[in-house]
Amino acid sequence: MITLVNFLILIEKISKFSKNTIDKGKTPLDIYKLCSIIREAFCCSYSIRKNNNLYFYVDSPKILIKFEGSTLRYLGSDERSQALLLKRALDKINGLEKNNGQKMQISTPGILVKRLQNSESILENIHDLYYDKIIVINGFKKENTHRNIIYLEDLDKLSDYCYVLPFPQNSQGTVDFLRIMDDKLNLVFTNLSHIKGIEDKILYINYLIDQKNNFDTEIK
Repeated sequence: MITLVNFLILIEKISKFSKNTIDKGKTPLDIYKLCSIIREAFCCSYSIRKNNNLYFYVDSPKILIKFEGSTLRYLGSDERSQALLLKRALDKINGLEKNNGQKMQISTPGILVKRLQNSESILENIHDLYYDKIIVINGFKKENTHRNIIYLEDLDKLSDYCYVLPFPQNSQGTVDFLRIMDDKLNLVFTNLSHIKGIEDKILYINYLIDQKNNFDTEIK
């Protein structure tokens, strides 16, 4: 059975932009960073990482965007390609109403979107969330305790985990959501503060997973 690697990016808000903005090379900084995250999550040499899923949750206005590696199409390695796919997803969301029971809607192949009632609804839309298998990457530490602090290098099956990476503009909503997740799913925390940028953290996690998979293959 192929295990999916889930990356969940928690974002407070996202800048508005147009195709014309992108074509003129005036991509907003946060959109530029999101494109870098998409690229590092999926682009591998001349192929796509089919086993990866990437989720963007935007707290304002509470939307969820899923990039599904196994069905992802039209994703190029260039920023323009990534930005325009993200733009189409955001445009698709504008026509949707908040409906917690509604299935995620397809924007383009492999990119799905949904409006949520609240941040707790994220948990109902991300598959393969397991108790004790959700890792929060630095920025938020457990209060008054050091339990459930791990080192990624010590884990054998890194692909069993869902990785939660708060975007730099951390909001109180993000803090509250992590608290809810901790109560329900017993979060695990790790610290990658020595690696700058979410995209570089994802690159590092993918690297560790590749190394461990290659090692397991050599043993077999």
